Amino acid sequence: MANIIVRNYEHFNRSLPNWDTPKGKWIGSRAQYEKELAKNGFVSFEEGEKLAASGRKTLHKDYNGLSPQAMAVCKAAKDQADKKGNLKPSSRLIDGMKKAGVCFDLDKLPKHYRDVDTGGFDGV
Repeated sequence: MANIIVRNYEHFNRSLPNWDTPKGKWIGSRAQYEKELAKNGFVSFEEGEKLAASGRKTLHKDYNGLSPQAMAVCKAAKDQADKKGNLKPSSRLIDGMKKAGVCFDLDKLPKHYRDVDTGGFDGV
């Protein structure tokens, strides 16, 4: 069964500002719709998809600088966290972090982490 798609632009659009009816902004044609979009600073769906695709390409970060061992330690730490994100590391995880190059020297931490009485890895 073939579906027939009718392009009828006569509708009320609630996403546009400055409504002219209680139901929303009345749109009567495609030209009026595109004019309203341009006037209010919106872009069409196709243009938005292009912008999103280009943004995904530029904002994507690869972890090419980490070794496979460091990635495995990060994954193990993430898997051990509870549903609130709290981590109670085991001794094996801490040893793995030291081998991967994580620094536990409190003197090398930034000042706002050094003065805190709770948290951190005290005595390690």
